[in-house]
Amino acid sequence: MTSQTALLVIDMQNDYCHPDGVFAQAGLRVTGLDALVGQVNTLAAAARSAGRPVIWVRMEWTEDAEVGLLAERSPFLRARGLRRGTWGSELLGGLDRAPGDHEIVKSRFDAFHGTGLDELLRGLGVGTLVMAGVRTDFCVESTVRAAFFRDLRAIVAREAVAGYVADLHTASLRLMNTVFAEVVPVGEAVARLSPARPGTVPDSPDRR
Repeated sequence: MTSQTALLVIDMQNDYCHPDGVFAQAGLRVTGLDALVGQVNTLAAAARSAGRPVIWVRMEWTEDAEVGLLAERSPFLRARGLRRGTWGSELLGGLDRAPGDHEIVKSRFDAFHGTGLDELLRGLGVGTLVMAGVRTDFCVESTVRAAFFRDLRAIVAREAVAGYVADLHTASLRLMNTVFAEVVPVGEAVARLSPARPGTVPDSPDRR
């Protein structure tokens, strides 16, 4: 049975998001970080209050060779950043994590690639993912597409995702909202995480 809804939070790590992380040092900064963390925490609280699974995804490598082609496209990652056991690979300190939450560690943008995420979701009976995190146009979108290919419904919480380049972030949201996902305000995502009220019928998504 795949009627369960889960919260999937992508790559809210120090190296990706913190002003002292390697991405910020390379000129790639998340603006409004405190607000973003607050929105993610709102979703986490809603998920837990409804008994929904909360899954934190982190990207990390144990050695330089694992970075692969990305080391050519993003040279600042060749020898540092997102390495296992470092501060940069850890989740941001202000995130509302709790015992019983799940964690997935990945080595590529797509959180399904080479991980146990698919198996975890099947075991939990999850058919719908509410998604948050960074980077909208890379890791979030890659995971949304992979979910769609597995016939999993994806709901992207608009104010709970962020990128480094505003127009790419906006374009990614628009693209995902075509067929790959529903892009909704955080308030709507909270409602989707809450138990359905008897007799209610979900609104049809606007795909324009």
